[in-house]
Amino acid sequence: MSKLKKLVVSTETEFEALAASWRLLETQVPQLLPFQTYDWNRAWWKVFSDSSWYHKDELAICTLYDEGQLVAVMPLTNTHVGLHSLFMYRYVRPFGADPNLTEIRIPLALPAYDETILQQWEDLSRQETFGLTEFQVIHTKQHAAHFLASNAAVHPLEARDVPNFILHLGDNWANFKSGLKRNIKESLRHCYNSLARDNLQVHLQVWQGAAEIRSLLHDFYTLHAARAGATNTVEHPDYFAAPQHRAFMAALLESDFASRMQLFCLELDGRVVAMRLGFAMGEELYLYYSGYDLQFARYSVMTTLLAEIIQWSYTQNFKRINLSVGEDVSKTRWGPSVTHYVEYQCVKNNAWRRNLGNSILKMRKLRRNWAGQKSD
Repeated sequence: MSKLKKLVVSTETEFEALAASWRLLETQVPQLLPFQTYDWNRAWWKVFSDSSWYHKDELAICTLYDEGQLVAVMPLTNTHVGLHSLFMYRYVRPFGADPNLTEIRIPLALPAYDETILQQWEDLSRQETFGLTEFQVIHTKQHAAHFLASNAAVHPLEARDVPNFILHLGDNWANFKSGLKRNIKESLRHCYNSLARDNLQVHLQVWQGAAEIRSLLHDFYTLHAARAGATNTVEHPDYFAAPQHRAFMAALLESDFASRMQLFCLELDGRVVAMRLGFAMGEELYLYYSGYDLQFARYSVMTTLLAEIIQWSYTQNFKRINLSVGEDVSKTRWGPSVTHYVEYQCVKNNAWRRNLGNSILKMRKLRRNWAGQKSD
């Protein structure tokens, strides 16, 4: 690593020119996440970047080359709040500052360069001469903690854990199923027995690619909204209610990323009762958002859908299924392994910036608490 070269991409033209080398790097990184791909980040910038007289997002894509080969890329937005030339507040954070559409926002890097790319946070902090800049550092707990311990110029104010759950499939469904905990085995028996008792035929339909998925997105959004309205399970919002969020999905389907996309549909007697989006990432299938018809909740159709997806995954030679982030029983009862990511809110390490940063965080918490009480 004697000939390392750091470059920061700051223009649209330079961003587009990264496509070939970024995509080549994707093929070399083990356990690639959808959110690390060029196409995901290009679509995100197209839909979510903002520019107005008081709020401006600028590109700050940190790249690392070793002997001319791209070995790491960390897509960042440099957001100025206030008049652009006289801003007093700035936020430098990874792409994906959206309402949880981009679930894991870590750099794309060959393993040997995971911590080297993080060093560019130190470079960015040295460029700050006035005002307050918040830096959002995200990586595995190990790499992020080591970086912060080794770089005193950046001070962490707050940390948020982001657990990611992954199923390792092994040789076949029978062996996988035999190794499950008793509670999920009983749940699976209940799912299939209740369907058989009511003479409902189960079928998994898998749609792949832009043309097939695009025609079914409206149905997916409808079922996702129904799932968001359920009150007797883990609550989450309707992530696709906003037109901008649907525009992002449309942008993905217009990109090369569409070839990675699958829409899993659980049919009972030919009627679609549950759907889940997935992304084929080499040997890993990443399972994204879902939805189901509440009329069929008594059959635990989401558990049945996941069981059917796991069985289908063996036929496609997937080695792992990524159940996404967030700790809830729908994931943990399958006995997955866990990768722990962490998101740090940081400022440049001097007294007044630490104090001001902490004051801003306290005000945000008070505002969130007030908004929560008001909605109740």
